[in-house]
Amino acid sequence: MLFLYLYMGYALVKLYSVITVLSQQHLALSALIFSIVIFLIWSFIPVLGYLLAKLIGAKGKSSAAVLLIMGIGVGLLENALFYFDFLSPYQGDMGTLIVMGVFFITAYFSFQTPRLFSKKNKL
Repeated sequence: MLFLYLYMGYALVKLYSVITVLSQQHLALSALIFSIVIFLIWSFIPVLGYLLAKLIGAKGKSSAAVLLIMGIGVGLLENALFYFDFLSPYQGDMGTLIVMGVFFITAYFSFQTPRLFSKKNKL
């Protein structure tokens, strides 16, 4: 169930864009709810790369905090690909495949919890 932290980090970055677009639109409540549900489903698709790697035997073990940070980082990476015109807005599926590939590779590596989030280091 740790993959949900990966999903939350990725969705958190993407949620900013969705809220910005939806706040500028005049939509009925049902259309707004439908849009948010579709966003939640669509943003889960790249995380399937991580789940696929785990299903075929990826041995990487990372903590929840690391996966959350990885999700945020990969979401920012995808945004950067579009912002700096490495991908055009018409290549959204390519961006999804890139993120899915990065999540797939992430499942094979073990990352330590950053010192900031460890239980030994109390703020």
